[in-house]
Amino acid sequence: MLDLNEMEILQVAVVHEERARKYYERQASRHANDPAGDLFAFLAGEEEGHIRKLSAKFGVPRFEAGWEEKYLPYLIDLERLAWEEGVEVEAASGVEAVRKGLLIAKKAESHAIDFYSRAAGVVEDKNTKGLFAELEGQEKIHLAKIEIYLKEL
Repeated sequence: MLDLNEMEILQVAVVHEERARKYYERQASRHANDPAGDLFAFLAGEEEGHIRKLSAKFGVPRFEAGWEEKYLPYLIDLERLAWEEGVEVEAASGVEAVRKGLLIAKKAESHAIDFYSRAAGVVEDKNTKGLFAELEGQEKIHLAKIEIYLKEL
């Protein structure tokens, strides 16, 4: 259960999508000469689309200074995961770097699927429930693409 109101849930969703977008953009740049770079660029674009949907439709700001700490329990920290896995410090290279980057992406997408599923169960507004169901479905597609790519490595 989420202990947040509808607007807070939407704010957490925007922050999660923004974090994922930034991570995917860095990975796309890092693997620009590899097909994985294309996948990361695709994911970054998808997350930007999610941010636009959440922000435009519901007027949720992309960032509000000072509130993020309250919502940390609901967010996945991709920066910390990347640091722990050595992805950002060039500890891995080549196929291993791609694999590690995709495993972090897999965690991010799984987290988003779970979050949107739980959020849809909390909110009462039919339109918000519909948006969360749509985003959950898109995150499932992203997860499937990542898993396919990982199997091909």
